[in-house]
Amino acid sequence: MTAAFDYEDMHHLVDRLTPTQVRRLRLLVTQDEELSQVAAEALLPRPDEEQPVPDGLLALIGAVNGPEDLAERHDEYIRERMRRRFGDQA
Repeated sequence: MTAAFDYEDMHHLVDRLTPTQVRRLRLLVTQDEELSQVAAEALLPRPDEEQPVPDGLLALIGAVNGPEDLAERHDEYIRERMRRRFGDQA
């Protein structure tokens, strides 16, 4: 098994976790002796910490129209649009 395969496998796994499961995973990672060192440098700040909102983000909010699950299923939506536009060879 290659590192690239491991990375992709874990990426897809995390994408399928519920928010509660993600919080639990984050807790497990931060409590692990080896992983916590990486987590301290790499993990984003917790959502409950006060942070300024970047100006560019404020301009983007509300600019994207689509189904409620667009973020989770964007690949499927793009494939479907390609099939409608170019047929089954897309």
